[in-house]
Amino acid sequence: MATTELDEARYCADTFNGAIASAAISAAWELGLLDELEQQGVVDIADYARRHDTHPEALLTIVVALSSRHVVDLDADRTTAKPGAGFRSAYLTKGFFHWLTRGCGELFTTLPTKIKNADRVGTYVRRDARAISVACRNIARTFFDPPFRELIDDLDIGTVADLGCGSADRLVWLAGLRPEIDAIGIDVAEGAIAVSKEAVAQAGLEERVSLVQDDVLNLAPREEYADVDLVTCFLMGHDFWPRENCVRTLRRLRTVFPNVKNLVLGDTCRSTGLAGPDYPMFSLGFETVHGVMDQFLPSLDEWTSVLEESGWRCADRRMIDLPAFSFVYRLTPA
Repeated sequence: MATTELDEARYCADTFNGAIASAAISAAWELGLLDELEQQGVVDIADYARRHDTHPEALLTIVVALSSRHVVDLDADRTTAKPGAGFRSAYLTKGFFHWLTRGCGELFTTLPTKIKNADRVGTYVRRDARAISVACRNIARTFFDPPFRELIDDLDIGTVADLGCGSADRLVWLAGLRPEIDAIGIDVAEGAIAVSKEAVAQAGLEERVSLVQDDVLNLAPREEYADVDLVTCFLMGHDFWPRENCVRTLRRLRTVFPNVKNLVLGDTCRSTGLAGPDYPMFSLGFETVHGVMDQFLPSLDEWTSVLEESGWRCADRRMIDLPAFSFVYRLTPA
């Protein structure tokens, strides 16, 4: 067999196995296996299965899939696993794999029916709102919250409203960080509100963090919104677009939250200047999902161009390397 044929065979095998390993990373995180590997450094597979009431042979298949991409190393008898050369990177980016396989899994497994025009009627795309909330919580905590904290360190904050609050992780973190803060989480998805309620109750913050099921894209003034002085919005700003809708939504925020002093907006943009093989982590999945949903994604330049027209100015910002083409802006009323 020629070398090129051997290379092609390995390429296809790696692509196929990578898809399986993606699901295995998500599953191993959800089952707690990745966290135990991170904390303990080694896991006895049979003992783990017994302690967590999981099927030992099924658990082993997940571990083998992880080993195919060097996320873990298995011993010769396949009885113990320890972090492999790829573990650190996989652990850092586990939220992306969860977003892909759990949050958007149905979209990809039924992809042909999302492409044919005859099938693109009604609610033809279904995603798991709860899984996406869990995934985005991890992504935001790892990559967006550190620059977010830098941007608000010197701000006086009384009441914060988080648009698209997802799991309420940011609000729980803020309320814990600053005991003087009251918070409102707003999300249209019932699954996200359910996750938020669990997180708020677990933190014992029901008196300071309230949750509202409301459509961020069609907000109207409410009594509880009147005292909000900080509005935050992470990983859903692209839902404001196309342009005329974005301008209208950003302007409306000034009316819905009449006392807002700062809007902190963090999001991922459409990539620019990339060829197919050059896509970084997450960008291809992000753009594929939104392309199938026929949802416009703005570039960074398009985001920058819309702010002044919308009645806001950029007071400060941080750029983020992963996810690529991402930012956190602190905006103030113009």
